Amino acid sequence: MTQRARRPQVHKFGGASLADAAAVRHAVALIVSHRAEPTVVVLSAMAGVTDALLDIAKRAVAGNVAGALKESARLRARHVDVARAVLRGASQRAEVVREIDESFQELDTLVRGLDAVRELTARTTDIIIARGERLSATLVAAALRAERVKGRYVDATRVIHTDDSFGSATPDLARTDRAARAVIRPLLARGEIAIVPGFLGVSLDGAVTTLGRGGSDLSATLLARALNARAVSLWKDVPGLLTSDPRLVPHTSVIAQLHPREAAELAYYGAKVLHPRALIPLTRRPMPIFVRPFADPDSAGTEVSTRRMERRYPVKALSSSAELAMITV
Repeated sequence: MTQRARRPQVHKFGGASLADAAAVRHAVALIVSHRAEPTVVVLSAMAGVTDALLDIAKRAVAGNVAGALKESARLRARHVDVARAVLRGASQRAEVVREIDESFQELDTLVRGLDAVRELTARTTDIIIARGERLSATLVAAALRAERVKGRYVDATRVIHTDDSFGSATPDLARTDRAARAVIRPLLARGEIAIVPGFLGVSLDGAVTTLGRGGSDLSATLLARALNARAVSLWKDVPGLLTSDPRLVPHTSVIAQLHPREAAELAYYGAKVLHPRALIPLTRRPMPIFVRPFADPDSAGTEVSTRRMERRYPVKALSSSAELAMITV
């Protein structure tokens, strides 16, 4: 069967799975282990980077330019350190470091602009925080090439289309389907692995948008829908979806399988492992989603699918939202 005829797999790596050089190497090794199949990889920003970028923006708009630029320099150094640790060739390291420098030079320019206008809009916030996922994808694509694997960076603004609700954009499914097929399918047919920044999209007027916190899960399922993927693997820092919050209930266990409706209920009512909107793109194009532990890739984790595995226990899990009152109207 040709690469073109085979259904791809989508792997999404969260921020905790990209925390440092060792984590990036582990993620690359996992991607390489699946390279026999057509593969799309969706990446979050490195752990803590999105919060740090938001903090930089807030410092700048409050007039603390020195503090904002200092934090920007720290983030730049963190990314450069990872690039130097995971990339082998001097020319490749220099190329990636140059891309990192360009990203943070743009950020520093935005910091000075925010200091001047003292206003931070949702549109500008999206421009600032988008660089976290883009830098992760740049690093992983380069690390794959260092392993002689054909990894191709594909910017999310080429394939995921949204409205202009900056900060929590709603995807345009039909336009995303067309764009992802046109851009990614030819890469897969050539045996390349598509590396896509998660969390991002593009509005009708060409502006960068973001899908809300945790939106890389949604990016993964959007691309899986568009490409008719065989399965989606969400690599997390947890063993899977649990029967309850382990911080509140001492004896929790991993749920082997959930129906998408059950997983959606858990996500909407407090379980933070899965993005609440991640299942929407697959409503009419169901495919299995596996929530899998990054630290233990041989573990089965949790399968979210329409097949029924367990009928004895109608209640599979409990979720909670602290300090909230929920009213159904």
